[in-house]
Amino acid sequence: MADKKIYYTICPVANASYIAANHGFLKEELEKIGYDPIKLQTLEQKEWAAHFTFHNDRLFREGGNIPPLWTKSKGTGVVLLAVNTIDAYQPVLVREDSGINSVADLKGKKLAIPVHTDVLIDFHRATAEHGLELALELNGISKDEVEWVEVINDEGYHSDRGLPSTKSIASAEIGALARGEVDAIFTRGGDIRKVEPGLKVKVIYDVWKQSGDVQPVNNIYPNVLTVSEKLAKEEPEVVVAFLKAAIIAARWAKDHKDEAEALLAEQTHSTIEEYRASHTEDHYTKLEPNLDPEALKALQIQSEFLLEHGYLDKPVNVSEWVDSSFLEKALAELELEARKAV
Repeated sequence: MADKKIYYTICPVANASYIAANHGFLKEELEKIGYDPIKLQTLEQKEWAAHFTFHNDRLFREGGNIPPLWTKSKGTGVVLLAVNTIDAYQPVLVREDSGINSVADLKGKKLAIPVHTDVLIDFHRATAEHGLELALELNGISKDEVEWVEVINDEGYHSDRGLPSTKSIASAEIGALARGEVDAIFTRGGDIRKVEPGLKVKVIYDVWKQSGDVQPVNNIYPNVLTVSEKLAKEEPEVVVAFLKAAIIAARWAKDHKDEAEALLAEQTHSTIEEYRASHTEDHYTKLEPNLDPEALKALQIQSEFLLEHGYLDKPVNVSEWVDSSFLEKALAELELEARKAV
């Protein structure tokens, strides 16, 4: 008898898969074809590394783009199904009493680069490095005009398996900022809430808000939905069903703001207030998986940045990696179901 279990893992960033899994849409869609969805993190801890490695050949993953790009560059079988651009703030923080008021003031200053000693792929380091370099570039400053300071940060991870914990992923950088060891750090919006007691900080630049025509690429821009290649090839119907559940969840969120934001806050280990403070007002309406050309372009930019900075073993061509057939079929089936329901 064929294995009818599939596994899923979801990063602590806002996306439709989390709503689908936690509001029943995923179970409902998969049960229609006789499948049972199981959260990866309910298995033994030794299995959790598949969140990065995809060594589970029945796995779906939605979340940050750096681990899947890293996995793909190693030749592991993983299929890109869809993307989504998450409108989350990407601030550069300094101490309030630093005298630094703009990116231009960062010339000659110390910028924090987090380093994690026990992770398979240091996506947080890559995110901070890309974010800070982009902020400098957009303000006409060379990366050679600042001092890069490595900050060891294993506080935001479970050290025995390199997975994020519920602590702020920027906790060590915030500590270094408080002690005056660095002058500026790059964070995701929600990490501001983890500022040490008594430390007053200010945002001197928000890459997301001020990037203009340049895309604010980071680990969650774009967010990506991927699946094990073996599962996609051998049981395509379950891939279509998973996508349908994610689409249904995204469309449900548009009409259920409070419930959707409660789930997304839970997913990102935030209060409702913290979640809303770090995302755009209408973010909950934009969760649907898609194949927007601009989002795919952003993913290619990320791929090239990671290769250039030594995070990837080999280039990843996004246009060759993505398989649009599953999303197209999911959308077609939903449209047909909607017509029949009328």
